[in-house]
Amino acid sequence: MKTGKIAIIAVLLVAGISTRSEGLGDIQTRALSLSQAYTALARGPETVFWNPANLALRSGPRFQWELLNLGLSLIAENNGFSVKTYNDNFTDKNRLITDNDKKKILKDIPAEGLRINMDLDPRFALGIPVNGGVAFPIAKWGLSSAITLGLNTGFEAEIPKDMIELMLRGNDFDTSYDIADWEGAGWGMLSFNFAAAKPWMPARFKPYLDEFTVGGTFKILSGAYGDTQHSGGTLLVEREGADLDFNMITRVAGGYGFGLDLGVAGVTTDRKLTFSAGLLNFLDYTSWGISPKQDSLFATAIDMKVTSIFGGDSIQDALDNEDVDGDGDADFRKNLGDKAFSRSLPAMLRLGAAYQLQPKLVLLGNYDQAFSSGFGIEATPRIALGTEYRLVNWFPMRFGLTVGGRSSGSSLGFAFGPFNLGHTQVEVLDLALVIRGGMLPGGSKGTAISLMLFKFNFGVDSIQDALDNEDVDGDGDADLRKNLGD
Repeated sequence: MKTGKIAIIAVLLVAGISTRSEGLGDIQTRALSLSQAYTALARGPETVFWNPANLALRSGPRFQWELLNLGLSLIAENNGFSVKTYNDNFTDKNRLITDNDKKKILKDIPAEGLRINMDLDPRFALGIPVNGGVAFPIAKWGLSSAITLGLNTGFEAEIPKDMIELMLRGNDFDTSYDIADWEGAGWGMLSFNFAAAKPWMPARFKPYLDEFTVGGTFKILSGAYGDTQHSGGTLLVEREGADLDFNMITRVAGGYGFGLDLGVAGVTTDRKLTFSAGLLNFLDYTSWGISPKQDSLFATAIDMKVTSIFGGDSIQDALDNEDVDGDGDADFRKNLGDKAFSRSLPAMLRLGAAYQLQPKLVLLGNYDQAFSSGFGIEATPRIALGTEYRLVNWFPMRFGLTVGGRSSGSSLGFAFGPFNLGHTQVEVLDLALVIRGGMLPGGSKGTAISLMLFKFNFGVDSIQDALDNEDVDGDGDADLRKNLGD
């Protein structure tokens, strides 16, 4: 039973220490604390990862350069084990796991297996903005623009349920176990992004909107990608020995490509409601043709005994793999070719709204719909709600709820800042805590923490802050317009 406990805890750790996002580049601390209901709130260089049209909104900075951003975002989750499961079965060293306990644990794991997802989005930049950037105006054409560098690495996989059952119960004789139906992919993507947006007011919108903007982002992509195209195999344990059959086809390559995002955004005439709609990866093509490699991995054994492995034989001698390359040794891999392939980022529709209920209170909503799965993104629709309340201007408190996507959950967070010092803006100790797979900590199947220790921006205020206009409507912002009648 000690071995079984250790095995299960190991699986929990492997499945739990994983990070990911709903889209690429969208796990900023403030966004996570709002359950990523952030599309309508993003301003400055970070809008490139949400909706480029936000760049031209008057509430955004005219110029902003992210000089330093030191922090970490980590999401830990799985699709089978909750905190309650762990506390009930693995915290008491003197308690044995009963057959009924094992049934409950296995019942929590979906039939397709235990899913692991990882998506790393580094938030450290010094001098060179990585997943940050520079926002600036192009006065000649009336554009608001941004240049950013994005870096994302990730991994996703699925472990067969039979593997977890073997760890919990051990094997039964004359029973065939599915041990090789593995699915997975891994990637590292570097993107150079140029975004531009421009105010544009159609005549039919004038009675309802004070602002309307359109924008787009052109992306140059480069990186490495690998995935599992096929896997299968069984383990049949009999009294005279075990029969093993395992096979997997994988592919890996480096590549480059390009992408295009489009978006629109607007603000109502009362300046209380901001809406933002982005179509990310609207046009995306990546060719993986740099050193491509397709391999077949396999293992075969007939009547294999445990004593063969632990009795001094090598793994090559214990298995019955054939000699593929003719060197006299059993082989576990065969190269199938070097053909290039394409695999694009999933297109995603993001709809967001922000409503200024009070000068210090904003309500937020988001709807995400990816049109395919991959790169840590799920095609299941996702709805998120959030709120941000500022007790004082430099102390925001945040809360969020989300349903759908990879998993449902709740979030909260707070920060100190921003503090304006001339043309510099400083934020410290921005913290987000997220519950994944449930609304309350006890029933959750994961957690997340995002901590931004220090953020330093150099920039010029928004046009409202740069002018000395009075606050006409009482929302806390300087106004550029006042309605005189209808």
